[in-house]
Amino acid sequence: MTETEFLARWHAERESYAAWGLFVKNQIIADLHASVDRFDAHAFLKIPPKPRTKTDDSLIGKAFHRNKPYADPYVSIEDKVGVRFVVLLTSDIKKIQHVIEQSSRWACSLDRDYEAERETRPLEFTYQSTHYVLKSAESFRTESGVEIQKDTPCEVQIRTLLQHAHSELTHDNIYKREPGSEVAKTVERTVAKRMALIEAVDDYFISAVDELNSATKAEREALETLATVYSEHVGFAPQTDLSNRLVLQAFRQNLGEDLRQRLTDLLGKKPFIAERVKGRADAQYLYRQAWILLAYLMAETAPAATAERWPLTPDELRPVYTDLGRAFPAQV
Repeated sequence: MTETEFLARWHAERESYAAWGLFVKNQIIADLHASVDRFDAHAFLKIPPKPRTKTDDSLIGKAFHRNKPYADPYVSIEDKVGVRFVVLLTSDIKKIQHVIEQSSRWACSLDRDYEAERETRPLEFTYQSTHYVLKSAESFRTESGVEIQKDTPCEVQIRTLLQHAHSELTHDNIYKREPGSEVAKTVERTVAKRMALIEAVDDYFISAVDELNSATKAEREALETLATVYSEHVGFAPQTDLSNRLVLQAFRQNLGEDLRQRLTDLLGKKPFIAERVKGRADAQYLYRQAWILLAYLMAETAPAATAERWPLTPDELRPVYTDLGRAFPAQV
């Protein structure tokens, strides 16, 4: 195959590769939504993933001018389109690996496994990234009408944010140099030290996240309970923004394992609470929050202490007390 023939085929198929890369990106994100609890793509993915096709010059250089023994360079080059997922921690990488390996939409091969390389060479600190090649399991047509042929490949890279920063700074200069080029040993040593530091920082971050998750377990479980009870009694899902954490932290000692039962009992005895919440939710922010049910519960059972410990503004509590037929404590 000549360079001209190679480019002619590439130009004819590039749209299909681009569509396959977009499909892979969207499918992985959809599967993460389905498998990861309370998945938020904007928070989980530190850089928005964007499928990219190789440029003509990049493909020609790789196919014909890098001394690679390709029998069929067009078929052999499997990163003509690629998409990169950048996450915060190496533990997040495993979540993406899981959805990739469980999907029936493609056949996947793990071409580079950073974790496996670290296990086999524990004393080396080298290029860090996880690479898959995903090949379409069947021919199909996308929603936009583009035909995807079976076995069309897409490279998927998964990195942490620290790994990505390191790679952007050094990869082209260190790891993709032409054979025979010299890199000063002092530079290699500096790079290795930096990568060792990245591993250490990642370990510290994972430990910190584990400790935070343990410390906030009660609040997270209570928020799930509040959201569930809200949905069941009000009729739609509440919002769960930062204000919920503040309220739950303020009343942490009052949550308990019987929170759901206490909420259910209150709403059963005073069904007007759910009706008031539902009627005000469209126009008022606080009635769209899961914590509003906890506010009613605490105002009913411990009115003075609730007003004293309330972490937001008093104006948010006054209507709750009015609904319950209680006077708002004068000291607040």
